[in-house]
Amino acid sequence: MRILITGGTGFVGGALKQFLLTQGHEVVILSRSGGDFQWDVSYGYIDPAAFEGVDAIVHLAGAGIADERWSAARKRELINSRVRSTAVLYQALSTIPHSIKTVVSASAIGFYGADTGEQECVETSPAGLDFLADCTKQWEEAVDQIATVGIRLAKVRIGLVMGTAGGIFPVISKPIRYYVGANLGSGKQWQSWIHINDLVRIFNELLINSSLSGIYNGVAPEPIRAGEMNKQIAKALHRPFFLPAIPGFLLRLVLGEMACLVLGGSRVSSAKFEKDAAFSFTFVRFEEALKELVHV
Repeated sequence: MRILITGGTGFVGGALKQFLLTQGHEVVILSRSGGDFQWDVSYGYIDPAAFEGVDAIVHLAGAGIADERWSAARKRELINSRVRSTAVLYQALSTIPHSIKTVVSASAIGFYGADTGEQECVETSPAGLDFLADCTKQWEEAVDQIATVGIRLAKVRIGLVMGTAGGIFPVISKPIRYYVGANLGSGKQWQSWIHINDLVRIFNELLINSSLSGIYNGVAPEPIRAGEMNKQIAKALHRPFFLPAIPGFLLRLVLGEMACLVLGGSRVSSAKFEKDAAFSFTFVRFEEALKELVHV
């Protein structure tokens, strides 16, 4: 297959490209700069040549949720970078001649809300009521338009992505590595994670298996509480973990509304994808992933 990736210059896109190449696919990147083809979302422009010979698209484009503090302007950018890029893609698919049969779009478990407590979230669970949920809901609604032009559409609600070259792992392991690790808030919040190697396998399966469509959670089968995750990282790195937890009010003071990203958590199920795709995860439990992440 010839596969076009939007937003393919980031951590997930780079890993996905490399994996798809090992599976015998041809991969091209659509990016604002540095890709094989260019697009400009603000002007609604896509290089028409980007679609030539393409069988499927993986849509990853969107500004990083945790890259900057959530000012009003930043929140607008987070939504617009997803909704507008998707609208431009939909418009192009509606007007430019192509042979594209499949689109697989990223989404996020933030759809369920930043903090869902002990509730297990499945694909039919309702959207949350906070900014994270609203952003993701608007993104998915924009993506849904693509199905109206006769293209098979799948969406992956991605959890916390674990890898050494990017994602959340370098961020959470760094303070522990330098002996200043501490729980953020209670440490009891659920973390629904996924190893990058399993995530790219999920995308590949959705690309090649024409029987799969709709929404799937992209998370490992066994979520873990934040405090236990930190303890396991400290043990794997041979570091002590004894500092008192950083209280939630202090994090909210420093991070503002964005503190929900570290104080909240969600317990998300992978069962639907495992069943529909007969998929077996390489990394089911966090301690298994950790062995690969720290090479122990």
